[in-house]
Amino acid sequence: MMTDRTLTIRARVNSRANASAYLKRPGDAVIVDRQGPRWLVLSCPCGCGSEVPVNLDRRAGPAWRLYESPKGTSVYPSVWRDTDCESHFIIWRDNIHMIGARYGESWADEVEEDEDDLLQRVLEVLSDRDQSAEEISDQIPGSEPWDILHVCRRLCLLGKALEGRQHARGHFRRS
Repeated sequence: MMTDRTLTIRARVNSRANASAYLKRPGDAVIVDRQGPRWLVLSCPCGCGSEVPVNLDRRAGPAWRLYESPKGTSVYPSVWRDTDCESHFIIWRDNIHMIGARYGESWADEVEEDEDDLLQRVLEVLSDRDQSAEEISDQIPGSEPWDILHVCRRLCLLGKALEGRQHARGHFRRS
């Protein structure tokens, strides 16, 4: 059974040191913003009590991307803690989807009302070259990689796209 939590942005602060005071419950989060988002700090959604810092600044090394829209806040790619509780989760539209063997693997079964339009837009940018969900999303204004990943997997089920295997999983091309 999948366990979901809600991401709750409690504050925007200008220093990482100011984040902890806002993290009371699993899923509470703070954005550290100094001339742009630098960190997302959240209370681990598994409930272990740890603070999970997520780097949003590509200048500081490998980083996640933050998407804020009227539909909610998303972070791409997934967050996988390789220490302590070893939680693995997706943050998509203010929802935290716990994934992995203890929670179930499926996190996007519902179909969005505007998904057919997005499906058509994805078909227009898919090519014979493997592209990640993030690369495809960058070509479609207003889209987020989690939406694109969901739509691309639907296109695979319909026989209109192919997904890579092993290290190329999450990369798609026209069939």
